[in-house]
Amino acid sequence: MIHHALGLLSSELEAYFQNKLGASTEAYTVLGNVGQIENENATGLEGRLIISLVNIEEESTMKNYPGYTKTLNGTVRYENPPVHLNLYLLFCPFFQPTPDGYKESLARLSTVIEFFQGRHIFNLNNSPSFGNGTGLENPDLSDMKLILNLYTLTFEQINHLWGSLGGKQVPFAMYKARLVRMVDRRQTGSGVLIEEISNTIRTSETQAP
Repeated sequence: MIHHALGLLSSELEAYFQNKLGASTEAYTVLGNVGQIENENATGLEGRLIISLVNIEEESTMKNYPGYTKTLNGTVRYENPPVHLNLYLLFCPFFQPTPDGYKESLARLSTVIEFFQGRHIFNLNNSPSFGNGTGLENPDLSDMKLILNLYTLTFEQINHLWGSLGGKQVPFAMYKARLVRMVDRRQTGSGVLIEEISNTIRTSETQAP
């Protein structure tokens, strides 16, 4: 599900770049590890907007999701509740460290912020560029909904982030993507839904000897 979620965002952002900056046979965006930009073998990253997953967080407010579903015939299917995730995504335009390259990085980054400012909710129905509707027959994908919000880091957090990535800081923006729903439809039990509860009170009489 995570790769589908990032693939959807990447394809929609790519379509936006193609429309705004002009059609190109070379992709404007790529899913990749931004920590590899200083690697000599970092082919396919230069000149593109790199989208990297840097953290995963469970959405605690959704932990009380029911662990059962009611079927059409009135029975109950028990399964472990789904896990709802928040994904922290790094958007980094990668160009050569020249004045013109830095200027282009800022321009691409501005385009990213403009894109998410104009649209921050994504699903299969409003994302036609994502495989032309691929996955609509999959109930897990058809329910996928992503809400993108700009996430601001402190200077200390920025220092730790790029230190852990092992590279020099480049222009970037971080977004928090909510909620990615992870579910393994493995049945753990079945039964009949309890619809009524009845109480029977018994009384006893004690007789004197």
